[in-house]
Amino acid sequence: MKTLRPILPLRIQEKIATFPEFSYGTHRVTLILDDGTEILEVFVAGSDEIIRVGTKEEFSFDITRVVDVRSEV
Repeated sequence: MKTLRPILPLRIQEKIATFPEFSYGTHRVTLILDDGTEILEVFVAGSDEIIRVGTKEEFSFDITRVVDVRSEV
């Protein structure tokens, strides 16, 4: 059974869509949460779907807390 990957909020997707690609349709970004925490090395397919954080395919932050994003490319 395929696990659904988290989808970023639309306002974050729109910003990621303006960033240069890291590789083959994938973006490497830093997500910024509402408390200022920065999540580094987030790999996003297209501009919406988180596929990996660092070397892990699982993560422990709440996707609804993402307030900003910065390109790592």
